[in-house]
Amino acid sequence: MRDPALEKKLRDYRFEQLELRHSIRLLFQGSVVLVSLVALLVALFHEHWPMAVFLALAAAGLALVSGISALFSRRCALADLQRELSPGETYEPPRSVL
Repeated sequence: MRDPALEKKLRDYRFEQLELRHSIRLLFQGSVVLVSLVALLVALFHEHWPMAVFLALAAAGLALVSGISALFSRRCALADLQRELSPGETYEPPRSVL
């Protein structure tokens, strides 16, 4: 005997696990790229630009990386969960905050 409500909760929980895993990975990778890019800009333009410009670029980049990692982690988690389900089964994830 199958309980649809329990199965839905278990799938939602698995989706959240996958989404968190992908989000952490993408946020880390994006942060590494962002730090490298800001370091390159500092090395090239430190004499011409004030330090506030680099801080503003870093803050804007971090906001961009956070948003992109949230969107892509949701897509990746949904794709992973669809692969885990048996053929013919569908899953509708909970509504996104974004």
